[in-house]
Amino acid sequence: MIQKTNLYSETIEFNNGNEAITYFESTSDLPDILLLDLEMPEMDGWEFLDQFCKLEKKINKESTVYIASSSISTEDKLKAKKYKCVKEFLSKPINLEKLQKIAEQN
Repeated sequence: MIQKTNLYSETIEFNNGNEAITYFESTSDLPDILLLDLEMPEMDGWEFLDQFCKLEKKINKESTVYIASSSISTEDKLKAKKYKCVKEFLSKPINLEKLQKIAEQN
């Protein structure tokens, strides 16, 4: 859906957190916006965020992270607020309206 909207100039998709971290480490560049699912194989979203925050400091670039989750846990929403880079916790499904809102905010 993201690619069909043409709201973003470039999109990259990863199957898991390890794949994403490895890619970002190899390019030494971070995305402006990141849509993150908490439920991923190999490395969950929280583990990814911990590694990603370290990369932000190392590369000296801040990204805006939107968590996209089916979780309705208040604990998850509170935990997300502890990460400086997390802009918002979005409930799935992600629809066109939510994608447009993200594009407008950035």
